[in-house]
Amino acid sequence: MAHHHHHEGHHHHEQTHVEHKDYVTSNKEHFDAQATSVADNPIWVELARRCAQNMLDVYPFNEESTIVMDFACNVGLLSRALAPHAKSIVGVDISQKSVDVYNDTVSKQGLNPDEMRAVCVELKGEAGELDDLKFDVVACASSYHHFASIDDITRMLAFFLKPGGVLLVTDFTRTEAQKASAGSSALIDEKYSHLVPHTNGMTEEGLRKAFDGAGLTSFEFKHLSTLTLHGAEGTLFLAKGVKPSI
Repeated sequence: MAHHHHHEGHHHHEQTHVEHKDYVTSNKEHFDAQATSVADNPIWVELARRCAQNMLDVYPFNEESTIVMDFACNVGLLSRALAPHAKSIVGVDISQKSVDVYNDTVSKQGLNPDEMRAVCVELKGEAGELDDLKFDVVACASSYHHFASIDDITRMLAFFLKPGGVLLVTDFTRTEAQKASAGSSALIDEKYSHLVPHTNGMTEEGLRKAFDGAGLTSFEFKHLSTLTLHGAEGTLFLAKGVKPSI
């Protein structure tokens, strides 16, 4: 969790000084407000489809047995793309509005909540959470750049993996060539900096360190495709780690 000084005495400044809020609160508000537009945005739908396809390429999903957590699931675009290949998916998000849209969509499609459901919770990685469910796959698409500490988040997610389970993360990075052409400009526009601690995307080294620190093995990192995000060119990647079998 990001530790920010809240300056308790200055509530009348809160409207102008958004930076006093932590990333979690800012993101919660942002994604609550955006929930319905994300669901219908063809760019996000296509991105989720692409992320799902790459996840399917690196792990043998089985529709009879694979239990998936879609972390920071938003309105469920990734979940929907993975659903035909999994036995069940639990989406997790801190935005209640996003979770509501996710669950509405599931019921409109006549799916059973046992197959696909979302819950609004801020996970800590502690016994008792999510009814002590453990997962074959924990997937997180295009959200890591919103987390203040990728080390803490990765450790927390690793807690929910079964032995032998995999963590699959897709997000954005900048290749050396893209960095050179962009000069000093951030991958993600500064106007999003209250939502995004990592405005230049992630690095392979940073992720490797986070996965190692979480006790995950067999780290893999793949650059997938170039795309434009918030007006800047970045590269979509997939990172994979495995929780050791005891």
